[in-house]
Amino acid sequence: MSDERFHMANRLLFRMFKTTNLMHVTGTAWTASLKLTTQQWSVLGALASPGYDDGLTVNELAEYLFVSRQNVNGLLDRLEQAKLTERVQNASDRRVRFVRLTKKGKAIWSNLSNEIGSYYDAALDGFSDEEIVQFQYLTDRLMTNLLQIREEKENRKKGTIDQV
Repeated sequence: MSDERFHMANRLLFRMFKTTNLMHVTGTAWTASLKLTTQQWSVLGALASPGYDDGLTVNELAEYLFVSRQNVNGLLDRLEQAKLTERVQNASDRRVRFVRLTKKGKAIWSNLSNEIGSYYDAALDGFSDEEIVQFQYLTDRLMTNLLQIREEKENRKKGTIDQV
């Protein structure tokens, strides 16, 4: 990698890191009246996504959000205490538990959706629809590369363990 490309990449990825931190801080402040963090809102949003009415397993939720199972369990514990989510047994395989929104969780998500919509409007002020689509496309390409890095690292780790 050339020095110029390194510095461009460093500036871009560091800006994304700072942007992510700022999104977390401002998003949590935006939804403070609902007493939810951005991580909790991401869990509620995932569970409210079309096609997930029956819920997701903890592993599926962790994979969907790109976080560890331990992080998801901590979030779920707090959301369950607030009676926003519940873990229910799968009728066909009692070993499997699904996480789903409760009635209260669905109502909170509905209220949160309005708050999030206002937050998104403010955050994307001045962006055209075309710029938003382009940004999504570029972010997806970056995410694909990062997932490939993660997979390669996991495969190297497995190879090291297998060699022991």
